[in-house]
Amino acid sequence: MKKYPLIFSLLVACAVSACALETGAQFLKIDTDARLSGMASAGAASVHGISALSYNPAGLAAITGPEVAFSHSKWLMDSSHDFVGFGTTMGRLKGNTVAIGVGITRLSNSSFDGRADDRSVSGGYSASDQAVSLGFAVKNIGGAVKYIQSSIAGVKAEAFAVDLGAKSRLSGLPVTLGFGVQNLGSGIKYLSQRDNLPLSVNAGFAAAIMPGISLAFDVKRLVYDKQTVFSAGTEYAMLTAANMGFALRGGYGLTGLTSNNEKSGLSVGAGLMALGAELDYAMSPETGLGSIQRITLKKKF
Repeated sequence: MKKYPLIFSLLVACAVSACALETGAQFLKIDTDARLSGMASAGAASVHGISALSYNPAGLAAITGPEVAFSHSKWLMDSSHDFVGFGTTMGRLKGNTVAIGVGITRLSNSSFDGRADDRSVSGGYSASDQAVSLGFAVKNIGGAVKYIQSSIAGVKAEAFAVDLGAKSRLSGLPVTLGFGVQNLGSGIKYLSQRDNLPLSVNAGFAAAIMPGISLAFDVKRLVYDKQTVFSAGTEYAMLTAANMGFALRGGYGLTGLTSNNEKSGLSVGAGLMALGAELDYAMSPETGLGSIQRITLKKKF
C-alpha cells in the first residue's frame, strides 16, 4: 500500500509539469531524424522518405521502394529517445504511386526508487512514452494517424491524433513549399487531468540554390504552448555516380523573439552515404539544459 502515495505524487508532478507547458505528451515534439536535427528541424518542405512520418507525411511520397530507418538519442536523466520506421510503395491511385509508412517512437525514462516510511528503498517505478504512427502519401498530400501512450508507475494514459501535410514544387524553380498540421487530437488524460496534445501548424520552403547546396526555412506555431519557432537550415551534399558521398549540415532555431528557450541555438550535423544506406549524426539544442546528440541510420532496398 505504501507505493500508492508515491504513484500519486508522480502523477501530480507530471500533471503540474504538463500544465506549466500548456500541453501533455511533450515527447511528440522531439526530433526523430538526425539529418533534420542538424538543420534545426527545418523539415516542412525538405523532409523526404520514411522520416517524413514525424515532420510532414506528404514527404512519404518520395518513397520509391522498401526503406527502413532507426534513430537514437540520449535524453535527460539517463533516458533515451528512439524511432524505428518502415516505408514502401503500395500500388497506384489515379496514376500516382501510393506510399505508406509505419513508425514507432519511444521515450524511455530512467527508473525511480520507491521509498518506505523510513526512507529505505522499496522497489522501483518507471515512466515511458510511446507513439505508433501509420501514414500515407499520394502525390503532394499525406496524412498519418497515431496512437499515443504514456505510463508512469504502471498508470497509463492514451490518446489518438492525426497529422496532415502537403508539399508542392514551384513550376520552373528549384523551390519546394511545405505545409503541415501535427497532433490533432482530443488530448491525453492522467487521473482527472486532461492535457491538450502539442498541436502545431507549420509551413516552410526548401530551395536548391546550386548543385549540392540547399537551404530550408520553417515557421512553426505551437498552438496550445503559445510559442512560434523559426528554423533555418542548410545542407551541402556531395554524391558520386555510385551514390556514395557525404553531407555537412547546419542550422539555427529561434523560439519566439528571444534566444533563451529550449529550441533556440545552433545545430550541426554530418552524414555518410554508401550502398543505399545513410548514416547521419547531429547535435542540437533541444532541452534548454544543453545539446542533444542524435544518430540515424537509413537503408533503401
